[in-house]
Amino acid sequence: MDTYKTYNAASSAYLALQAVPLLVTPKLIINMLASEPRLITDVESYMLRALGFALLTLSAFTLLLSGLLPVAPPSASASDESGSENPYAYPTAVTSTVYHALSAFYLYTQITRGFSFGYGSGMLASSALFCVGVFCCLFGNERSRVSKSTGADKRTSNFPFANTESAREKKKDSKRKSVSSKFR
Repeated sequence: MDTYKTYNAASSAYLALQAVPLLVTPKLIINMLASEPRLITDVESYMLRALGFALLTLSAFTLLLSGLLPVAPPSASASDESGSENPYAYPTAVTSTVYHALSAFYLYTQITRGFSFGYGSGMLASSALFCVGVFCCLFGNERSRVSKSTGADKRTSNFPFANTESAREKKKDSKRKSVSSKFR
């Protein structure tokens, strides 16, 4: 399993974990959030369950678009085992990373008013998934090319880090070629 699939599976599991209490026990959640115990209204119950279904749907879309759940019938996927990568894995990881960044920021703003265990643990989980998502989006698609004799990494750098030494060498080579062609 590649880095995008691993990250999207973790993100999907976290979304499903958030959805389960919303679907199963909306009354408990309302009583935990209210200052005094009271009866839950139909609108509150509907909104909590709708949010739970939305989180489960987002979790399912994350799994589908990352390629963890097969979309094509088994006969079509068996003939297409050429190792081609899923074109939706990277955009799904970016979207999920943005969601976790916004969620972590919101939870942080709630913590500044007063710390609670729910906000704190949610902020830590969303922040961790955001950091892993940024790492996967920046470095997840690079294939490592390690020299067998020296153990050094032979690849040239990619965005956001430029290989300035290689750029200098290319510039010198192009100047040498242009100077040598003028004297011919």
